[in-house]
Amino acid sequence: MGSPTESESTWTQGEIIDSTKIAKISVWDLPDVPQGKLPPHLELQRTRVMCDFLAPTNTQNIQYSGAYASMGVDNSVRFEQFRNNFKVEVVRLDEDELEFDMIGIDPSLANAFRRILIAEVPTMAIEKVLIANNTSIIQDEVLAHRLGLIPIKIDPRLFEYMSENDVPNEKNTIVFKLHALCEKGGERLRVLSSELKWLPNGSEFILGTESQASNSSAKPKTYTSFSCSQDSLPEFSNDPIAPRDADIIIAKLGPGQEIELEVHAVKGMGKTHAKWSPVATAWYRMLPEVVLLRDIEDDEAEELVKKCPVKVFDIEDIGKGKKRATVARPRACTLCRECIREEGWDKNVAVRRVKDHFIFTIESTGALPPEVLFTEAVKILEEKCERVITELS
Repeated sequence: MGSPTESESTWTQGEIIDSTKIAKISVWDLPDVPQGKLPPHLELQRTRVMCDFLAPTNTQNIQYSGAYASMGVDNSVRFEQFRNNFKVEVVRLDEDELEFDMIGIDPSLANAFRRILIAEVPTMAIEKVLIANNTSIIQDEVLAHRLGLIPIKIDPRLFEYMSENDVPNEKNTIVFKLHALCEKGGERLRVLSSELKWLPNGSEFILGTESQASNSSAKPKTYTSFSCSQDSLPEFSNDPIAPRDADIIIAKLGPGQEIELEVHAVKGMGKTHAKWSPVATAWYRMLPEVVLLRDIEDDEAEELVKKCPVKVFDIEDIGKGKKRATVARPRACTLCRECIREEGWDKNVAVRRVKDHFIFTIESTGALPPEVLFTEAVKILEEKCERVITELS
């Protein structure tokens, strides 16, 4: 391949050669390579999930610190930057549900909170069921399973875990009894969770043993060993322990059928069994971002408003009898993509997701308020981090 003539332009390292002049310049002086800042299209790919009418794109997170080193951009995670950008904003809070925004956080951390809430925040749940009589059509195993899923309104932090070798006592066990009878000739009876009566003194079922039979004068031994009554403790004296909801159907009894049983609730975590999970669900989604790429007016505006099933768009009057579409409720967007499904509409509307902004929802079963569940999840994650640092140091 021949060498270039004088009229041709060539590039060499650190210099530009053309037919008129020779100028030594740096690569950072080139107009198409910004210094310390990404071009708009790359910044959009880094911070947004793009949603076209077929499927989302740019869903990956760029973790490599040197991904944009050629453009003078440091992509590494720095603690100061995280501390300045991270925010938690509460949007809605009621008795059993909390919705808040987590801003400036990686999805792996958001998912860590979700998994901890589901599987590692402890609660009290019915573990042992002692059935004295069950003539209903529900099998003993199914009845025990239904009882285990009834949420109990009690702070689990007031109780201790019980291991296999521990004796049930007032510090690790809660006892309820249930006795329901449908009289012969009567109507069918619904047995509700309100029928579970708290036994603050422990079990009333006598433990049948040979030693007890030989000494009839001794106090009958039961399935628990309470040293004091739980209702004498200040934590429970003014707040009796009971199921969270009184109208949960446990069983339906026909005439002549009866259920008599005793249940013991202990402390556990959702990773052992779902009955100990403190949340009905804990989930998050990325913040929707809906952008109008041009002014959409009059008939087109009305058509766009009709396309959206969740009413993200609205119409405003701009005077002189003209109307214009606006994005009124972008947070309500469910990514159905009806607004861009028809040909040509993707040139008018852009549907995106913000990668580091999560709408987080916690639905409590009622054992603990949702705001307390989140603070407990933060403490558990902090303990995990401290344990890792300790093991590495």
